[in-house]
This record gives sequence, C-alpha cells and structure tokens, in this order.
Amino acid sequence: MENVASFLHSALPARLFTLHDYAMGVAVWQAAKQAGVPLHLNGRAAYGFISAPGAAGYMGVAAWQALVQAIAKQTGFSCPHILDCGPSAGYAAMAAGHGQSLIVLQNDSAATKAVTALYAQRGGHVFITRPPSFDLIRAVSVPTHLAAYFSRSYCE
Repeated sequence: MENVASFLHSALPARLFTLHDYAMGVAVWQAAKQAGVPLHLNGRAAYGFISAPGAAGYMGVAAWQALVQAIAKQTGFSCPHILDCGPSAGYAAMAAGHGQSLIVLQNDSAATKAVTALYAQRGGHVFITRPPSFDLIRAVSVPTHLAAYFSRSYCE
C-alpha cells in the first residue's frame, strides 16, 4: 500500500480534534460557537473528532460511537469522526460491521487491503496515516486553548 498523504480526504473536516471524553467534545463545540465558527465551511464540517491512538482496542467501537452520538445529541451537531484502530485489521473490520465509516488502520498487510476494499465498498475511508489533530491535554485550561485555536492565535 502506497503511503501517500492519505489524510487529504474530502470527508475530513477543516479542523480535527483528538477526543478523549464527553466533556472535551462539548467544550470543542462551545468554543467554536463562542468564536463564531460556522458549523460548515466551504461544504465541509468545521471540525470533527478522532479517537486517541489505538482506541478501538481499549475503548471499543460501541463505546466510541456512543460517545460521539451523545455529543451530537447534546450539541445538535453531528460531525465526522474517525476511530483509530492502530495496526489491528480485526478491530477495523469489526468497526465496519458497526457502521463506522472512517478509521485509521496503520498496517500494510493482506488483511488491511481487504479492510480497505470493504470500507471503499461501503462508502467509507481507511486512513493509513493518522491525520493531524489538535489534542487537548486535560492539565491545561481547555477553554483557553480552544479559544486561542479557533481565533487562529495558536500555532498550527
């Protein structure tokens, strides 16, 4: 599998955040709203979420989907979300079975090729390189960093 800039995909939102928990997801929505960021920019979602690396293995597909659905229900905005399956083609195939359409799968095997074909057939996408994302660290002030990020005064 050729390792081209696979994170350049039309399904990606303008900004991507690593999502660790519910409070963080709602904080992103609140900060975007306070910064006056529209929910869609040039036909793309203004932001979306990516799980922590390898989250499919320790969090599971159902928990990930429940998390993003709870955030969407609270905020009224259903944004794109990507589940990181690490190197596991098994977790990636299981995610497809649960309707996950965007995943990261960092493995170059025959199983990965089969999973990639499965996602393509279902209209999904497999990122072979983890797309860049803004990862909020709980120890710092989340609202302050989000406000700076959305106002473009944060280093990107």
